[in-house]
Amino acid sequence: MKRKLFLSLAAVLMAASAIKAQIPSDEQLRRYAAQMLMVGFKGNTVDAESDAARYIRDLKVGSIVLFDIDLTGTAKLGSRNITSQEQLAKLTADLQAFADYPLLIAADQEGGRVQRLKPAYGYEKLPEAEYLGNLDNRDTTKHYARLMTEQLASSGVNLNLAPVLDVLNPECPPIGKLHRSFGSDADVIVRQAGIQIDVMHRRHILNVVKHFPGHGNALGDSHWGFVDVTDTWTPAELEPFRKLIKKGKVDMVMTAHIINANIDPEHPATLSRKTIDGVLRKQLGYDGVVVSDDMYMEGIIKKYDIENALVLAINAGCDLLCVGNNINTGFEADRPFRLVDLIVKNVKNGRIPWGRLVQSHRRIEKLLKKLK
Repeated sequence: MKRKLFLSLAAVLMAASAIKAQIPSDEQLRRYAAQMLMVGFKGNTVDAESDAARYIRDLKVGSIVLFDIDLTGTAKLGSRNITSQEQLAKLTADLQAFADYPLLIAADQEGGRVQRLKPAYGYEKLPEAEYLGNLDNRDTTKHYARLMTEQLASSGVNLNLAPVLDVLNPECPPIGKLHRSFGSDADVIVRQAGIQIDVMHRRHILNVVKHFPGHGNALGDSHWGFVDVTDTWTPAELEPFRKLIKKGKVDMVMTAHIINANIDPEHPATLSRKTIDGVLRKQLGYDGVVVSDDMYMEGIIKKYDIENALVLAINAGCDLLCVGNNINTGFEADRPFRLVDLIVKNVKNGRIPWGRLVQSHRRIEKLLKKLK
């Protein structure tokens, strides 16, 4: 009896020791949490006292995202991070100098209306995706893809938040009305996006395909509120993602802040395990990095407080959380630090499994090898 009791006690102690061993140090926990953030900052220069330096040097965020227009300030051209080619190249070099790790520096350089590196700053204009899709000429698309890639590479941007894989619906405010889709034919979308991706990969520029599981038929804009695509979305919208994933061309997938009851009637895609883990990972076979659209867009923040949104997004399968600090919900200099605190808190209280952070860390580290 005593022997059985001793063995039982030993088993309990061993189990407790194993659980304790799985809990990381605060330093490691904060490092992994910070790696999951893509953050924006104000300013077109950086020094040791800048917010950007603190985010990189002190917090060690995974990614910095650049904008040319400060939507929380004057909203004028050149009011945020970009004023010229020379200035941007110096800025990105200075940002990298604060990092003792591979730093992702991102920008939206789709072409057309969504082009952060604009002619106003000395860059050549890129055509919109709809124009390229309508033409569907390999040589033309390749020419502009090379130009786009050279703009990014010479300016120190190693992550392009493009291409868009959403189908074309001319009535969709953030996609069709802005001519950001290559078309309504999945094969055209895959062909056009694939050309751009291949050219970017030759210069070690990573891509982000967007917006999963399909934003093209939305009749609202999730920047400004709740968007439901249940009655307009079709399964065919998954095809561009499925085909490019199968071809091994996708570096990151960006989620949409849209409700699609065909997949999940409760949560928008960014916060939906059914969408990310169920459809994207299990059904489409994708095991790479998933990045959220901006977590402070009103499609999220009007319905969820940021703490619960973080918990849901990470548990759903998001590996990188975009916090551009450049939308109508305002700029807060210390926001990235508070978000890391919230992630750490919720790992410690058990709402977020430590294993999810480890999983995201491994995916991000694997991705970073493509930069070499």
